[in-house]
Order: sequence, then structure tokens, then C-alpha cells
Amino acid sequence: MSEPTATSEAPPILESVLRHAWDAFHPGQPAPLGWLTHTTTQIQAYLDDHHTDPQSQPPAVPAESLPRLRSRVWHALRDAVISHDIDVEAASRVLDAVDLPTLPRRWQVRLTLTVVTEVTATCREDAFDTAEAAVETALTGAELEARIEWDGRERGTCQGIEANGS
Repeated sequence: MSEPTATSEAPPILESVLRHAWDAFHPGQPAPLGWLTHTTTQIQAYLDDHHTDPQSQPPAVPAESLPRLRSRVWHALRDAVISHDIDVEAASRVLDAVDLPTLPRRWQVRLTLTVVTEVTATCREDAFDTAEAAVETALTGAELEARIEWDGRERGTCQGIEANGS
């Protein structure tokens, strides 16, 4: 039998792993000030608090601790985003990679809608004013934080319909 002659390399230090991870997610961008130190310290503290001798370690992670760990990871990344230690996109990619829900974000969406409605009014301008008021009331009732920007130049066609005597 022959013995292997290749010597195994020492595993990389945590800081180099984190630096490599940052570069993979943000090529060419410097890490935020304090991110590497803060993240390394947090991981080292966690490992120091939870390190056990490998021989005495049970063969599998208890099922009840996995959800707690997943929750801690999610909350730690959320807190890091809040304190601007990590970019929300990078945190979401990490969470997605470990099958955790991504962080919620606020979005501002601009929609252009064509609304056709039938209203009763005495003139064309009153008809548009009544229709705009109806749309604004509907959106306000939906409890959305919506801002309506009316563009008077784009008031479309208005067709008069004769009233039937009733």
C-alpha cells in the first residue's frame, strides 16, 4: 500500500471566505465599512457559543433546532440590511440560496390605465370630473397609498348618450 504524498492545505480563514463571498456577489465593489469585521465577529461569536467537541456531537441536528437556526439567520440578515452592513440584494441572494424567504421590500409602481365609465353630467368637463372623482373614491376605499396624477391633456374621448325619458 502506498501512502498519499500530497499534503492537505489548511482551510481558508473566515475573513478570506467572507471576502470571497462579497466579491462573488458584488464584483469590483468594496465592502461597506465595517462589514467584514462585524460579520466575522458575529460568526465567530456564534461558533464560540455553540461549539462542541466533534466526537461528542450527535450525528444529526435535532429537528426542533433547525427552524430556530433558520429564523436566526433570516433575522440576522434583516438586521444587517437595516444597519446597512449588507446590501438588500446580497442578503436576499443568501436567503434564497439557503431556501429562506427573501426580505420584504417596498416598491413604487407607476401604472397607466385606461378607464371607461359611464356617468351622468351636464357637460363634457363635468363628465370627466365625475369620472375622476369615482376612480379616486374607489382607490381611496381600497386603503392603498395611491397618488393619482391626473393629466388634463389626455382626457380621451367622451361620447354623449341621449337620456331616455323616464
